[in-house]
Amino acid sequence: MTEAVISVRGLTMGFGDVVIMEGLDFDIRAGEIFVILGGSGCGKSTLLKHLVGLYKPMSGTITIAGMALNPDDEDTFKRILARIGVMYQAGALFSSMTLGENVALPITEYSALEGSAVEDLVRLKLRQVGLEGFENHLPEELSGGMKKRAAIARALALNPEILFLDEPSAGLDPISSAELDALILRLNRTLGTTFVVVTHELSSIYTIAERIVMLDKKTKSIIAEGDPRTLRDTSEHPFVRQFFNRQPEIEI
Repeated sequence: MTEAVISVRGLTMGFGDVVIMEGLDFDIRAGEIFVILGGSGCGKSTLLKHLVGLYKPMSGTITIAGMALNPDDEDTFKRILARIGVMYQAGALFSSMTLGENVALPITEYSALEGSAVEDLVRLKLRQVGLEGFENHLPEELSGGMKKRAAIARALALNPEILFLDEPSAGLDPISSAELDALILRLNRTLGTTFVVVTHELSSIYTIAERIVMLDKKTKSIIAEGDPRTLRDTSEHPFVRQFFNRQPEIEI
């Protein structure tokens, strides 16, 4: 068993007086594909945004690579940001920039590379996601699946140890979704990158997830953790069984 690269202890999330989740405890191991699950509106994306420092916890701690995640500690926060990459749900590519320019942006902003070295690295990152030769294309010229892969290429630009993906398969057809799952598995195996993925797509969960945590809106807590296939077959929690077996909560 590998050591934890992310540790969450006593995490309570919310806005104002509204508590979304409370007392969350879990670890994410180096090199694994870890998936955050739950019903609609339970706080999956909110948790991911806490893990990358976009939101501050109401209470509790998040530790990444042995460093406490605290955006107010600017030096430590910068060191953490240098070790992570993020792909947002809609890709968040800049529409007025080519794919090459999108991928080059974090390289030119956060590294000392210049000129041909940047161009070479951009081509490498696009090749890693199957988009070699598309450097000069605009995002609007790409399919939905290609945009997702381009967003992953940008997230990989600085060779992060940890990659966060928010609903990577959202809006994709089954074939494109399967291709994206295959890409995630390949990058994980060839680069050793730790993946933290928010999704509710069962086919993707069974394909890529090594371990999951499931958030529950009613109890504002984690109600399941472990291998999704094992939980599907053995969990005694009604919602967990319904989720993994795609069963309605009420008879129709």
